[in-house]
Amino acid sequence: MKRVKIAIDGPAGSGKSSVAREVALDIGLQYIDSGALYRSVTWFFLQKGPVDAGTDFTAGLSECSIRQEFLADGTCRTFVNGADVSRSIRSEEIARHIGAVSDSVPVRNFVNSLLRDFSREHSVIMDGRDIGTVVFPDADLKIYLDASVEVRASRRVNEYKEMGKNVDENLIKKQIILRDEQDKSRPFGALVKAEDALYLDTTGMNKKEVVGRIKDLVSRVL
Repeated sequence: MKRVKIAIDGPAGSGKSSVAREVALDIGLQYIDSGALYRSVTWFFLQKGPVDAGTDFTAGLSECSIRQEFLADGTCRTFVNGADVSRSIRSEEIARHIGAVSDSVPVRNFVNSLLRDFSREHSVIMDGRDIGTVVFPDADLKIYLDASVEVRASRRVNEYKEMGKNVDENLIKKQIILRDEQDKSRPFGALVKAEDALYLDTTGMNKKEVVGRIKDLVSRVL
C-alpha cells in the first residue's frame, strides 16, 4: 500500500473524528486527531490562567510539548508535557475557549507543523476544518463531511453520554450554530470546502453507511 494522505473537513459534530478513526482502523491508516491538538494547546494555556481573544499565545508555545500515542484499536492518547490529557481536553470548558486559541496564527502554525510531522512516516487520515485547504492542500483524497444542525447536536449529545455526561441538547445545538458561524468567519484557517473535495451529507446516513462510503473512496487512491 502506497503512503497516502486523506483529509476530512467539516463542521463541528459532523462525525469526522469517529468516522475517520474507524476507517483508519479498518484499512490500516494512521488516524490523526487534529482537534485533540488544538484542545491540548487550549488545556495548556488554561492551566496558566484565563484565556480570551486578547491572550498572547506566542511565547508560551515554546513550553508546550504535545505527543500522541496511537493505540491498536484505532484510538489515541494525547499527552501535554508528559501528562495524559485525553479525557480532560473533552470538557465543556475546553469547548468554550478553544475558539480563541485556535484563532491564533502562531498556534495554528504550531499545530500544523505537528500534523505535517505525523504524516511523514505513515499513511494518514486526518480530520479538522482546514486539513484539505491549509494543512494538506496536496492530499490524495479530500472529503467535506456535513450534516444538519439537528443531527450534529444529537450526535454530540450521544458522545457526552458515552463519557458518562448528561448535557442539554438545545444548549449543544446553540453552541454548534455559534461554532459554525465562528469557524466559517475565522481570519486564518477558516472552515472552507476545498474546491477538489468530495461533499458528503450524512444527515440521513448512519455511522456504518458513512464509514463504508469513505472506505470505498479511500480504496480508490491506495
